Amino acid sequence: MRRYLTRNWFYRYASALIIAGFAMLCQPFSHEIFVYGFPVLLAGVVLFLFMDHLPGGTVQEEENGV
Repeated sequence: MRRYLTRNWFYRYASALIIAGFAMLCQPFSHEIFVYGFPVLLAGVVLFLFMDHLPGGTVQEEENGV
């Protein structure tokens, strides 16, 4: 069974939040979606910065489960 709480998955979650937030800010359909776009974008950026500053092993070590 694969683990979904690895560094690679958190980078994917952060990237997805950034893309979703940007899309929410650029859409012309709903003001409610636009309002929540910046907090979603900010959450993705903060998660990405947090993950960049954590010390950790190499990608190869995480894939092998070491």
